[in-house]
Formats: sequence, structure tokens, C-alpha cells
Amino acid sequence: MHRAATSSLASLVLILAACGPKEPPKPPPSASTTPEAETEAESQTVCNYIVLIDAGSSGSRAFTYQINKAEGAAVPTLVELSNAKVEPGLSSFKADPAGAAGSITGLLAAEGSVLAALPDECEAKTPTALMATAGMRLLEGEEGGDAASKAIYDAAGDAVRKAGLDLRFAGTISGQQEGLYGWITANYALGRLTSDEPTVGALDLGGASAQITFVPADAQGAPTMNVKFGDKSFAVYTHSYLGYGQDQARKYVADDACFPKGLNKGKGKFAECVKKLEPVVKAKKCEAAACGLANPGGDARLGVPQPAIPADMAFYAFANYAFTASFLKPAAPTPAALAEAAGGPKGKAGFCGTPWAKITEANQSTPPEYLENYCFSAAWITVLLDNLGFAADTDKITWTNEIGEQEAGWTLGAALCSVTGCLQG
Repeated sequence: MHRAATSSLASLVLILAACGPKEPPKPPPSASTTPEAETEAESQTVCNYIVLIDAGSSGSRAFTYQINKAEGAAVPTLVELSNAKVEPGLSSFKADPAGAAGSITGLLAAEGSVLAALPDECEAKTPTALMATAGMRLLEGEEGGDAASKAIYDAAGDAVRKAGLDLRFAGTISGQQEGLYGWITANYALGRLTSDEPTVGALDLGGASAQITFVPADAQGAPTMNVKFGDKSFAVYTHSYLGYGQDQARKYVADDACFPKGLNKGKGKFAECVKKLEPVVKAKKCEAAACGLANPGGDARLGVPQPAIPADMAFYAFANYAFTASFLKPAAPTPAALAEAAGGPKGKAGFCGTPWAKITEANQSTPPEYLENYCFSAAWITVLLDNLGFAADTDKITWTNEIGEQEAGWTLGAALCSVTGCLQG
């Protein structure tokens, strides 16, 4: 099935609604069961799997999940069986649809990937969705982008079908879907979807977009999405800022102050970099009860409606948030400590102020293309969090790409929502 346009959340759930566990056929109640029949029934494989392909801006990842539902459980248990990645992202193949197909074919057949994880007899019975995010959203916004994305999805979808999987969806999901699914993943991993414990918020910083998602105490007129797990319902606020991902942000301001000293013309002046980045995201005008960041690309710098963040709410920040914090190792789990690790006490030293030659010498196992971005990403994170409404000294943010025993991200949440039909009207 091909869908080049962004689908609504409700339609996606309908597409994937049939992906629950399939039990082996049972004999009629009046029939007597022979030992031979019992042995045959026991040998039948239960095909309770779902495959999701996350087609991101920098690469595509394929996940295989096994769906286990205990009797009486409101939420099934999803077990990740495989996780594989290829680069570059599908949007890189806008002039080469055949290359997109080859990329997906190689991804599915890679060692330890989907085809290795699934029993042979389950491949044709396993619902599969290829869901692209911000990279393809950006492509679809370009002149001729719709035609290019259709060709990519046609080719990539054919590759999934030729691999023997049951393709249910191939297209772009909205930023709101991406944010909501990441929130579901975090709260599922912490057991908050069915318990009386408070939910946590989710912060995601990708290459092309950034998402914030949480359950507000008062929506203050901002739009929310209703989801339900068992007998618990949640009104979730989520917003995706297309263009505010780490890679796209460099196109707004690629100032020399934002890069380590000695890297080309880098000055390594963190505080100066923050000052240059601030106007990019700071809203000049708010027409709602409260606002978050400026709408990307908005001429008037109009703020996006956002409810106030509950003061006692914990947040989990993953993807580039977590990668940056993991590398810089701030002394405390606060935005201020991250900023100090990047720029020193006065914003002129720290990692950013360290000569490039010393940085590369001390981090020989880290690719240079990653090292050169940490100064900029720390400054970008600083302005994002400040303008989203987080205090510099808040200790309510956990910077991580693992939550409990689950990998942080949106794919598990998408699988769980698809299996349970979690979306409400």
C-alpha cells in the first residue's frame, strides 16, 4: 500500500489494527483431541510479530517486535528481537528510487535484521510499516518533492513486499505522531501507562526536527491528542518543530563561534554562539495563553501555543540530547551544567574552547564529524530548552537513549499504539 502524503493518526491505527497475536487454530469443542493432534497443534508457530522501519533523515532502521499479551493485561509486552540500520536516509534518494529500494532490501536482509529474526513461516503474516519522518517531510516541501517521495515509497514498498513481508503502510508520518509515539515509548518503559504514577514528558532532537510531548495540568487552549491504554486515558500535548533538528539548525546559524578553536575558522566561544542562536527560536509574539518556540520559518517569529510545563514533571531527553550529554559529561543533570561543560564558567572555555588538535587527540575513537558538532549541539540544546520553558537549574531532565530496558525513540510507541488501538477521537 502506498501513501506519499502524511496520514492521520487514526488512519494509521486502522491500517495496522490487525497486527495482534494470531493464535493457532483450536479443534471444535465437541471434537476429541488425539495425542497426534495435540503434537501437531503444539508444533504450529504463533506469528505474533510486527515490523517497523523508521526511515529517518540520516538513515533507516528496521525493528522487529514480538507481541506477548498476558490474559487480563491492558497493555501487551513488546519484545525487541532485532534492530538494524543503514545509511543514508531515504530522502537522499530523491533522484534515485532504485537506490532507495536497494537500501531497504539490504536493511531487511542484513545479519541479525528482520528476516533473520522472523520464523520463515511468519514472514508473510507479519504486518510491516515503513514510516518516514522529518527528512521526507522536508523533501515533500520542496518543488517536485511530492513526485520524488511517491517514487521513493513505491520503490521502497516494493522492496518490502519482495522480501516476503506483509506491507501495511509506506509513507510519511506527521511530527505529532512522532512526538506522541516517543512519549508512549517512555511511559510504557517506565510502567506509567497503566499505573497510578505520574507520566513523564519526552524531548526528542533528531537531525531535521525536534519534538516536545507531555500531559499538561491545563492545556490552556493548546491542542492535545487523546490516547487510552486499558482504563486510563491521557490528553497529551505534542508539537514537532520541523527545521529545528540538529543538522537543519546549522543552516540557520553556522557561526565560527559555534565550533572548536582550530577547526577551520572555529573560535570556540560558546556564550557567543548561544547569543547568535537565540533569535532563531525565541518567539517575538505569542497569540495564545502561553507559547513555546517560534514557528520555524515564521517571518513574524510567532510563538507556537504550548501549555505550561508542570513544575514537578520529569522529562526524558533522547536522540541528540542524549548523545551530546553523554559525550560532554556535565557535572550535574541540568541544562546549566551541560552549558558549562561545553563553554566553561564564562562561556569561553570548556569543550568549545579546547583546541581542535587536542580534541581529536583525546578522542581518537570518535569520528571527527561527530566531534565537530558537539559545541554547536550543546549551544542549540541550551537555547531550545530555555525557550521551551525549562529552568537552567532544573534537575528534572534525564538525558538518555535507554529507558528501563527499552531503547528510547518513537518506534516502540508506534508499534504499541498500532497493536492496542490507543488513539481516541
